[in-house]
Amino acid sequence: MSRQKRRKHLTFDDSFWMWLESPETPMQVAALAIFAAQDEPATAVVERILTAFRCHRDVDPRFRSLLGYRRFPRRTRLEATDHIDTDRHLHHHALSAPGGEHELAQLISRLHSDRLDARRPMWEVHVIDGLDDNRFAIYLKAHHALINGVDAVRLFGRSLATDADAPITAPVWATVRRSPTKATAGRRRSSRVEVLTAIARATKTLWRAGCTDSPLVGPFAAPRSPLNVDEIGPNRQIATAAIELSRIKRLTKRSDTTVNDIVLTACATALRRYMIEIADLPDKPLVLGCPVSIAPEGSATASSIGIMFVDSATDEPDAEARLARIALSTRAAKEHQAALPHAALVGYAIVAMTPHTLRQVVPGAVAHVPPTFNLIVSNVPGPDRPLYLAGARMVGMYPLSLLFKGEALNITAVSYDGRLHFGFIACRTALPDVASLTRYLGDAFDELEDRYATALPDLERRPAG
Repeated sequence: MSRQKRRKHLTFDDSFWMWLESPETPMQVAALAIFAAQDEPATAVVERILTAFRCHRDVDPRFRSLLGYRRFPRRTRLEATDHIDTDRHLHHHALSAPGGEHELAQLISRLHSDRLDARRPMWEVHVIDGLDDNRFAIYLKAHHALINGVDAVRLFGRSLATDADAPITAPVWATVRRSPTKATAGRRRSSRVEVLTAIARATKTLWRAGCTDSPLVGPFAAPRSPLNVDEIGPNRQIATAAIELSRIKRLTKRSDTTVNDIVLTACATALRRYMIEIADLPDKPLVLGCPVSIAPEGSATASSIGIMFVDSATDEPDAEARLARIALSTRAAKEHQAALPHAALVGYAIVAMTPHTLRQVVPGAVAHVPPTFNLIVSNVPGPDRPLYLAGARMVGMYPLSLLFKGEALNITAVSYDGRLHFGFIACRTALPDVASLTRYLGDAFDELEDRYATALPDLERRPAG
């Protein structure tokens, strides 16, 4: 691989993901897309896709970037390369046909456990055939310092066609990024004093929240739980589920809440049942860390994210009361961040995450510093219409995220073509039965529907999965 020496550095918030990188906590995010071939064998479609992909040697700048490890607080060195060997990044797997969901989950669990090689640009694409029902899958994995979950879904969508008869599109690594949007257009630029003042004021409000009855969740409100272990192993276990968006939207209308409120409530309900069954439900409610993107599309800081802390109400036995508490908590968190000027969002996110960052970068801190939140739960908007590759329709898109030190579970959801697809990532040693959570998630939606059954007599039930 030839290189041209053009070095620069990542921003402070993008470097965060490299500082946290370790053999036990690889900071990589991924997406799993499943396709159904229409008029020809899936194996033939896969061969055509691989042939077409191997012909694309033009690589988007973000996928031509080498990341150099540097210890906190030194920013990560970024070095561009003129040429990469795409054969080292594109891989082909064949399951023993007919491969089912279990076999696919086993393969993806292994692939998601493998750490990306920093000697090359840190991304991989795996094309998988041998699935039953004439299906195949594509698994995209990239380091979070290069791309975040929202941007990954956006790029994946652009690399597919909206017409089944369209020719094979360029692979995701060859996708040409759109011109950067002008995030500051129509927005008054804040001075440095205004930004620092806003950050200080918001931080003070957040810290005081823990001492009041405010629905805003402050730091150190999260209890110790089975989801928070001192050490997690390097091996991951994944599980997936899908829910019809029509079910969720009907529930939002009856309860006067949002899609995100319903999703968080269903996740909290599933977690509550899981911990009751293992006889270890904390008396205090779990705290959910919910990432929000704070970087405009096309921004150079593509992985910039903020965070809001949400009361999960896992100590509440009533489903309707649990939903009400979660809705109140998310509304308070959104209003809290909305009061900040946009220029202060990155700085505030760094300050709000400082206790969590210290748990990650200070040796032994996980065992002594209380968790800032118990787990991450994300909800990412995705394409709302069918997408195709080589004539095959994408029938599922599952987001797969990462684990931090001391956190054994992550739940991420992405919407696509009328369904909400959930990806569960767990530490295999700490939570060996993560698949049970997908069943409990389906039961949680059933419970909410039963709660509002008299108000929604025409509600159609569809199973999860």
